[in-house]
Amino acid sequence: MKFNDIQKSSLICTLIGLGFLFLFAFSGKVLPRAELTLIEGEIDWVKATGKHGNNLRFKFLGENIHLIYHSIGGQTSKTHSALASEDSIISVLYDDTDSHSPPWDENSYYSVYELSKDGNIVRSYESMVVAYASNSRLAGWAGVVSLFLAGLFLLFDRHKKNQTNKAIK
Repeated sequence: MKFNDIQKSSLICTLIGLGFLFLFAFSGKVLPRAELTLIEGEIDWVKATGKHGNNLRFKFLGENIHLIYHSIGGQTSKTHSALASEDSIISVLYDDTDSHSPPWDENSYYSVYELSKDGNIVRSYESMVVAYASNSRLAGWAGVVSLFLAGLFLLFDRHKKNQTNKAIK
């Protein structure tokens, strides 16, 4: 079966849409607060990563756990300031069942879902849950729009074929 350009565009939109819907279905879910793990102490190092430097990787002094604060949580500069402050006690809640290893890094990183400095909340669990859910909804809408475009391409292709068949008769 040979595909024309319109059919190829429709297929690409369909695959992208399904990918976004898959992302929507399986992302944005944060464990209940009671199931997250608490770690606190002084920060050994913090490093801004990502295309715009808005993801923060860090490690606690004396611990072998690597953590990441994703830009999804917002207020990255405020969070970076808290993590970089010396002689402060930082507390975080993270999901110890879900880690990922970025390319070219041998460490596994756990996502942070709450961060406090010296007992004062910098980013709350509730605000992080809202941010992750909002990001997930965005993926869902992108999937729906992509599938809608795929349908428009198919309708346009069918219309074009009907016009060609009428012209031949």
